[in-house]
Amino acid sequence: MKISILTFSKESNFGANLQCYALCKTLQSMGHQIDIIDIQLPKIYFSWYTTLLQIPQDFLFFLFRKKHLNYFTREYKTTTELKNAQHRSDLYIVGSDQVWNPDITKRLDSLVYFFTFLPDDVCRISYAASFGTDSWLSPALTEEVKALLHKFNTVSVREQSGVAICKNTFGIDARLVADPTLLLSSYDDICGKYSPLHETNELVYFTFIRNKDEQRIIAEFANNNHLQAISLRSNRPISGFKQRAYLSVAGWLNSIRYAKIVVTFSFHCVVFCILFHKKFVIIPAKAGRAARQESLLAQLGLSDHFCKDTSALYKTMEYVINKDIDYAVIDEIIKKMREESLDFLKEACSCRI
Repeated sequence: MKISILTFSKESNFGANLQCYALCKTLQSMGHQIDIIDIQLPKIYFSWYTTLLQIPQDFLFFLFRKKHLNYFTREYKTTTELKNAQHRSDLYIVGSDQVWNPDITKRLDSLVYFFTFLPDDVCRISYAASFGTDSWLSPALTEEVKALLHKFNTVSVREQSGVAICKNTFGIDARLVADPTLLLSSYDDICGKYSPLHETNELVYFTFIRNKDEQRIIAEFANNNHLQAISLRSNRPISGFKQRAYLSVAGWLNSIRYAKIVVTFSFHCVVFCILFHKKFVIIPAKAGRAARQESLLAQLGLSDHFCKDTSALYKTMEYVINKDIDYAVIDEIIKKMREESLDFLKEACSCRI
């Protein structure tokens, strides 16, 4: 079967690149021919200095895609170009990631990730699509989105809150499935085989929003526990931390893989902490924007790794670093999630109009 995927495929973001990679590899392992629809969210430009600093990291992502994601269609500059193109795949999949979060997609078109450009007689599904929030926050788009979702052959989402949004707002019965990154049991083809000799005493910190109080507490905790605090993707000096400003995808994965403990808000960073059997703490960057993290933790019985605010951060890190996680139990839960999600994909890929 020929399958086209629509997702965040060229973002300067580790999770976006890896979820796209994982879905492509999974579908290929099922014997499907895939391509990635090459329409991208416009870049957000800040100062010339920040843009200049981003160039080396963008190049590292380019190298990753060239080696592992070389399935792109022709490039579409606008949604009009995309709508006017001929679409000849047997199935179209949107997801994963926050493709149904209008706060993000409005940079391009809030509705394009609901397949506005497809004719009605085309098979379409979502796989692990995310709204990125606990509730639907774009009422002006509700009726249009509802009509578009009712054209889907089947809908799956990544969070339990997404199931509720689909049911209560759009009248759609959605399936809860695993993020694509959880469909693969190994990433050794990207980051090499595990070696215990590479284990470190590092406290790895990965966030998208600078928080000085958070950084101060983490640096203090690292110092008190004889850990080296490492900040990933940080171009500015942080007191008490060493910086790893530019990382290949393999370098980012291995920073997590060999850490003693990880503190993050990134959903995909948490996924790889779990896959690599690491100790971790989630600290939210914004209130009400942690549905995807909390949903995953609840499924795995790890909700005690979520720290609601900085006032509890030190105690949470102290609790987590002294806690033994029974990853044999967690692995069994993930195995079941993976099997159910793969079954969903196999069934969805047999869709017919």
